[in-house]
Amino acid sequence: MSVRHIAVAVAWLVAQAGAVAQNGGGISGVITSADSPVAAVAVQAKHQRTGRIFTGTSVKSGQYAITGLPDGAYDVSVPMLGVATNPFNQRNVVVRTGETTRLDIVLIKGNQGVVGDDNAYLEIRGKYADVRGPTPRTADGHADLSGVWSVSVDPDAGPVSMLPWAEDVVKSRRANNMRDLPASFCLPDDPTPTFPLLRKIVQTGPILLQLFEQEPHYRQIFLDGRAHPRDADPTWMGHSIGKWERDTLVVDTVSFNDKSWIVFPLGLPHTEMLHTIERYQRPDRRHLRVDLRIEDPGTFTKPIERHMTWELVPGEEILESICTENNKYLENAGIK
Repeated sequence: MSVRHIAVAVAWLVAQAGAVAQNGGGISGVITSADSPVAAVAVQAKHQRTGRIFTGTSVKSGQYAITGLPDGAYDVSVPMLGVATNPFNQRNVVVRTGETTRLDIVLIKGNQGVVGDDNAYLEIRGKYADVRGPTPRTADGHADLSGVWSVSVDPDAGPVSMLPWAEDVVKSRRANNMRDLPASFCLPDDPTPTFPLLRKIVQTGPILLQLFEQEPHYRQIFLDGRAHPRDADPTWMGHSIGKWERDTLVVDTVSFNDKSWIVFPLGLPHTEMLHTIERYQRPDRRHLRVDLRIEDPGTFTKPIERHMTWELVPGEEILESICTENNKYLENAGIK
């Protein structure tokens, strides 16, 4: 790091410390992966006693700061970034009023170093860390969700409560190294929008399309006021309809088959009773907030909730992905 960069870093940290002194305590540090700074990473601090969540985002130098924290112990976490890194979790980070607790975060390479899952994903996120601007809008005044988005997972995903048969299935899948994962046979994978890669949204008046580098490569959400078909055949992605509630797009999906896996976090099974509700909000140009509720009384004893923030990567594009072309899943997973 050059003398100029060190000076800038010191000035930045001093400024953050000043803000902390005026308004509670704080946590700050630098996020790196393979000794390089990582930008546009959301860091979450959860107060252990109250459950209140505070967040901060790293800048291009990798520095982050979470300020205005009440006294107490915090659980600090960073979600998986694509499949390039493992999640980071640090418990019992103590914060006191008027003080900044230093916590440098090193993100470890994920997915067992599979070829292709390299730092390109991290570089893409950092490349657009300075994207700013108001929420784009369509001609009818609704938020325009269109764009290429870097999908992230929930950094505070809680435990999943399952029926005994589902717990047994998860244990079996883990024991055989996920060898029966549908994607290993070039079949569609997770039917929920949680796989941490790039996803493209194309929004028009009557329909919203999501495009992605996995089977079946697209998903359509009908916005024209239609209802779900009464006797729809179950499909991998289900049948999705959406409606606007002020500035939030609410998407309701039913009619799933029971062949797919809910990949994050455990490779969960589900039945044809699966029902998902997604809520999309775009508070500014750069961010898309996605709240997901997963219901399936045949599998889970209570609904699963996931809360994610996607990042706009406006200069990127999803790529052609042909699963049957040089499929190495079983080999990379150590399965013969």
